[in-house]
Amino acid sequence: MTMIEEKLFDQCWNYKNRNEILKRLRETHYDIIVIGAGITGSGVAREASIRGLKVAVVDKQDFAAGTSSRSSKLAHGGIRYLGLGEMDIVRESTTERNWMRTHIPHLVRPIPFLFVAIEGGKYKKRDITGACKIYDFLGEDKSDFKNYRKHKWYSPEKIYEMEPEFIREGNNGGAVYYDNNVDDARLTIETLKEAIIRDADAINYCKVTGYLKEKGNIQGVKCTDLEKGSDFEIKGTLVVNATGIWTDELLENYPEDIPKPLIRPTKGVHLQFKREHVKNNMATIIRSISDERVFFVLPRNENFTIIGTTDTDYKGDLENPFCNKDDADYLLNSVKHYFPNADLDYDKILSTYAGIRPLVMQKGKSESQISRKHTIFFSNDGLLTITGGKLTAFRSMAEDLFKKIEETELFPNIGRENNFSKQKYLISLDTQDWHEHLKNSGINLEKNVADHIYQQYGKGALKILEIIKENESYKEKIIDDNYFIKAEIIYCLRYELTQHLSDLFCRRTEMSLWISHKSAKEAATTVANIMATEYSWDEDKKKHEITAYIKYVEKTVSFT
Repeated sequence: MTMIEEKLFDQCWNYKNRNEILKRLRETHYDIIVIGAGITGSGVAREASIRGLKVAVVDKQDFAAGTSSRSSKLAHGGIRYLGLGEMDIVRESTTERNWMRTHIPHLVRPIPFLFVAIEGGKYKKRDITGACKIYDFLGEDKSDFKNYRKHKWYSPEKIYEMEPEFIREGNNGGAVYYDNNVDDARLTIETLKEAIIRDADAINYCKVTGYLKEKGNIQGVKCTDLEKGSDFEIKGTLVVNATGIWTDELLENYPEDIPKPLIRPTKGVHLQFKREHVKNNMATIIRSISDERVFFVLPRNENFTIIGTTDTDYKGDLENPFCNKDDADYLLNSVKHYFPNADLDYDKILSTYAGIRPLVMQKGKSESQISRKHTIFFSNDGLLTITGGKLTAFRSMAEDLFKKIEETELFPNIGRENNFSKQKYLISLDTQDWHEHLKNSGINLEKNVADHIYQQYGKGALKILEIIKENESYKEKIIDDNYFIKAEIIYCLRYELTQHLSDLFCRRTEMSLWISHKSAKEAATTVANIMATEYSWDEDKKKHEITAYIKYVEKTVSFT
């Protein structure tokens, strides 16, 4: 490994060193302070750090705790946006998707999508093939990174063969095209770590409560450490508001051409089942039988399927959205129509999650018609805001932000050519290299477990193997029905700033989704015991963490 790669595993960015991180934040003058550690803020931090700037990142929740852990888990171009005429967004997203698949191959993995022409439906064969041709073209046009495969049209008979449980009535054939699976929270964490290993500082559970100003211009932020209740300040040349759905809370001065409020929050809900209950083989585009809105049936691996998402205006608590009965019924009624033999009663739901999209306000448009374009602007007090956009386009959004920064000449000599940051992630590991390391390790892992830790952690899986060598018991599963093992929990605790049990279940891993809510307490107790050993928790602290996580799980399935 190179010197910078070794920084991935020097244990400087973990909970035990949290006080040291806070000390640096108080004492350092940063070039850029980023408020918000979702995928947008993490992307900005990565871009800034690659360009040689000193960066601080602060978030009032855990990293990726908002929208960036609650998406459809896709790195995709958004084929439906072609119907809205959003060619630029699709071009941006498909080319960024291809870059990620090439340079983060363990985490961003291609999957086939089935798009069927239904008799009497909105989309005919010519519409679907036309859209797929444009989709394929935009993904490769003026890009060094090519599509995984081009689309192909199949007859109804072939559709029945590939997807035997899909509805046969009115099936006029369909196209198969390719997008990618991704763990959105893991992508966010790894993007943030790309900045950390370049000497950025990032802290969670610290809320920005105000700004430091000099002659009316923002020169830093006032913060409260929500874990200890203490206040501190971070000083910097430029402050970036990348808070997504909380954008309006951070804005004190709205430019004349920016609507107030700027953000229109909409809720998106997902349900997770075992694939044997949905009975799907591929990812499938579904049109709601109630309002014809598009959503997906998405395989996450060979055993699990996510159904979603909804898209409804939202006025509740931004930090704690949950699925309700109407949300679940909206999704299930349509999936049962298209997969008539699916076994999708409430009792089969493993988990649910709900997220809020930070859509930029557009008058006169419905929720699903609002553009996913991002917006970047300076306030009169020097606050630079970036909001909107799609998860897949996080890198290009950060690049656009730096074009705006270059106009200010705040940081001479940071200009870079377009696509400068389309570099391979330092955590990336090719499949062949992984198999070679695993073979040479002498560790005997169940195939599904080995595949899982490689896909989630890349080079981090090599550290997980070292952890198993410390103690063979660390390769034990957290729960028999899943592939999560004790060693990956220890990896997250040692190499990532992980404070709470919920951080591990909801963002460092996908345990909160894949482990049934019925087994949540068993799994939580096992993981809490590991955390208690690593962090020296007493019994009261351990019980508190378990109770808090179980209360969260109960709210996600309270309608069942």
